[in-house]
Amino acid sequence: NLTEREIEVLQQICLGLSTEEIAEKLFISPKTVKSHKSKLLEKTACKNTPLLILFAIKNKIVQL
Repeated sequence: NLTEREIEVLQQICLGLSTEEIAEKLFISPKTVKSHKSKLLEKTACKNTPLLILFAIKNKIVQL
């Protein structure tokens, strides 16, 4: 149940981009990126960013 924007943010996280880089690339504020990341962690029940990346790989949101 991820939104399109949350998926975009997750894909950028998986590419190793920082909050500021994601914000610049998606034309949103760093605060908004942090909000999306927080929602992603909550919705996926992941405790941290590495688990979020694993979630994205397992669910084919990103590919290796």
